[in-house]
Amino acid sequence: MIQEVPIILKVKQELIDNCNERHRIIVGGRGKGASWSIARILLLESMEQTLFNVCVREVQKSIQYSVQKLLSDTIKMFKWEWAYSVTKNEIKSKINDSLFIFSGLHDHNSDTIKSLEGADRCWVAEAQSISRQSIDILRPTIRKENAVFWWDFNPRYSSDPVYVDYIRNKDPNAKVLWLSFKDNKWFPKSLQKEKDADYKRDLIRAKHIWEGELADANETFVCPAELVEKAQQRIITRTRPRVPQIGADIAHQGGDEITFYKIIDNKVVDYYIGKYQNTVDTLNDLKTFATKNSIIKIDNGHLGSAVADLLEHDGYTVFRINFGGTPKNKAHYEDIATEMYFELRDNLEVMQIPCDEELAIQIYTRKYDYINGKRGYEVMKLEDKKTWATHTHALHKSSDRADGLALANYVPEGGEDMSGLAGSILGYGTNI
Repeated sequence: MIQEVPIILKVKQELIDNCNERHRIIVGGRGKGASWSIARILLLESMEQTLFNVCVREVQKSIQYSVQKLLSDTIKMFKWEWAYSVTKNEIKSKINDSLFIFSGLHDHNSDTIKSLEGADRCWVAEAQSISRQSIDILRPTIRKENAVFWWDFNPRYSSDPVYVDYIRNKDPNAKVLWLSFKDNKWFPKSLQKEKDADYKRDLIRAKHIWEGELADANETFVCPAELVEKAQQRIITRTRPRVPQIGADIAHQGGDEITFYKIIDNKVVDYYIGKYQNTVDTLNDLKTFATKNSIIKIDNGHLGSAVADLLEHDGYTVFRINFGGTPKNKAHYEDIATEMYFELRDNLEVMQIPCDEELAIQIYTRKYDYINGKRGYEVMKLEDKKTWATHTHALHKSSDRADGLALANYVPEGGEDMSGLAGSILGYGTNI
């Protein structure tokens, strides 16, 4: 008996029948049928051969936030219970050793992600939310010769890492398929009504939601306002005892602000804003704010360098950050300032930051641009402060608060192994 399993025709033709690329990207608006097409493809493939399937997303608070339900619903729909057993945390084949597991990428590092090394298939769901750090760790981890990635996403911003890599810079080892509800002949009537209502309310927003047009088609802001607002509204009630990360933006004498931010486990637990201070007062305030068991990342300008010298003399752990210096990821960022702001953007998905309107404005009004063909591909560059000051509506025309927060969040070269559990590294054992 032959069972008919419907799959979007374009997906079959472009990404199954005539595709040898390692990365297969389905991009477009809601209702395009990508997720259930991928679920059916992976379940069918795993009946024919033994496959280790890893299903990942950026943040997976629990199994209910994964694609596990979609896969198990597909099994029930086609009555494939004879082939699969569904447990709380995984799906196993009854006819071979195929396996599906589910994981969030945000809490992984290059060591913990090794459990995914043997994957034959990797389904990256909601890929528009995947951070640059997660992508750079994930891709080289899945290293089997014939392994295949499936990336499924609805575009948000032109700066999203998955959009930069596969749409703007056209990875030669990837095949991109654009889909919309128009390609899905099984598009449900309930969604049809929602779509029609959206098009009547706001045509531009409707095209973003249902056709996959970028939300920032006319502007290139690093951190969208809604992302900043969510980070300000988020409440993290308990933090793990991580090493405190301090960002210190030391202003020149004058009207600029001196800002310190302290982050523990994605939560800003303290901050300080000062003005018109001499170097000695700034040093003493920072020593009180930071404590000896902190990692201090300091703007290495003229005054910042002097403060860093004195901190190092007194035994503090200091990283000097040159905003115009060479970034860790030269393939995507022109300088450290750009990399620093994009790392902040990625982490705003899970951070709690102060409810400070001036801080919010300084973050979400900063733009970036592309340097075309700089290194054979497009590299992102943060706009300079003078240009930013011409269009921002921030009260202060120097982005000291945003810079201080971005410094605190930034992981500098050589600092990757210094941000773990404080109790195991620096003897810090207090929960905040």
